[in-house]
Amino acid sequence: MSQSAEKRMGVSDARANMTDVIAEVRLLGTPVVLTRRDKPQAVLTSVEDYDELKALRRLVDLLKKEDPDMYEELLTKAEMKKRRIVKRPRRSEDDVL
Repeated sequence: MSQSAEKRMGVSDARANMTDVIAEVRLLGTPVVLTRRDKPQAVLTSVEDYDELKALRRLVDLLKKEDPDMYEELLTKAEMKKRRIVKRPRRSEDDVL
């Protein structure tokens, strides 16, 4: 899966520039989160990323079915790691002159 940072774009802007948006997703691997009133509505992603996500979903479903305890343990670890890497929002006092 590509490691490019996601981009956010309003649905209307994406519609008006769909050819360019698709090219960016396809060529640069940059996922685009489509928003309406600043709320995420959908994500455009490359076919490569989509295929990998489908394979990962099948793997997760299999793990959940075959070893529910391991699934829960890994899910807990992933959530804990996610919380540790979330950056806090910048505040004005964080700015250095």
